[in-house]
Amino acid sequence: MPKKITPKKQSITPSHLATDKTNNRRQNHRKSPTSNKHTKPTDKINRDTLIEAIFDSLQPDAGSDKENHRDQLIRKYMNQKISQHDISNTYNLLILYDEGTMLKTDADYIYSAATSFKESKPILLVLYSGGGDIGSAYLIGQLCREYTKDKFIVAVPRRAKSSATLLCCAADEIHMGSLSELGPIDPQIEGMPTLGLKASVTHICELVKENPRASDMFAKYLNLSLDPVQLGYYERVAESAVQYAERLLKAHASNLKQQPDNIASILVYSYKDHGFVIDKNEALRIFGDKTIKTNTSEYSLGNVIYEELNFVSRVAAFLEHNFYIIGSLDSQLHFFKR
Repeated sequence: MPKKITPKKQSITPSHLATDKTNNRRQNHRKSPTSNKHTKPTDKINRDTLIEAIFDSLQPDAGSDKENHRDQLIRKYMNQKISQHDISNTYNLLILYDEGTMLKTDADYIYSAATSFKESKPILLVLYSGGGDIGSAYLIGQLCREYTKDKFIVAVPRRAKSSATLLCCAADEIHMGSLSELGPIDPQIEGMPTLGLKASVTHICELVKENPRASDMFAKYLNLSLDPVQLGYYERVAESAVQYAERLLKAHASNLKQQPDNIASILVYSYKDHGFVIDKNEALRIFGDKTIKTNTSEYSLGNVIYEELNFVSRVAAFLEHNFYIIGSLDSQLHFFKR
């Protein structure tokens, strides 16, 4: 389903992309069950091959055969990388890689993938998202807990902001590295923080105390610009975020450094900026070392998956397309014109 996003333009050329193949010689997962009629089973895929397939498939006159060929190559390439990591055999692997907004339909993709695994294993979710619909994040967190075995793990190779941080609250363990970041989960409405209205009114009250002669002016301003119902509504939306986080955290409360309600309140109310970076050290102070794990094999696997998917996204961006994948490696690979 197309998503409305406006990522920054990439200053990138095919020759630059080709040279990137030397930068990612790390780790990988199991072999894809998907056969590839264009390559022998023993053939290894490299980045040059991916670039060519993506470019061919995104031309105006490209047919479905080129799209299928591209997707098969990407899956095989990703499985080559993942299979280099022994830890990958321990988990059922889910991926949420999306530079767009998290939507309710994302929960459908995760449900489809989580219910398709043939073997019961712990779920490892590799998460890269700037956030979005808070209800979707809550549902995905609950789904992963329902269909995992023993424990649910999230790896955050780069960012899991806003509602993606709420999703992390469902995990028994959150694996982070030097570039990982979570963020506050205070809700936003049309790009503005719901807590901003209350903060504005509070600030006006402080100004009135400092300038009592201007109280009539401020009163008229508030009467003309503020509907009291809005103030109550925005506060209740913020409280709902606390409720969501607290319910997810209670499922593994014994491993947390603080009580679930305290952590939920910190994530909603303690940070002045919605974009505040909660790095691994800040996360350790909030959740504790039984939940936050740093520089682990799971993180390394997640980092490789992120880097390779980010490469695919950059190639697509060069051709004015967006890319995302939500589910497992067998799920649909989404390319769509900007």
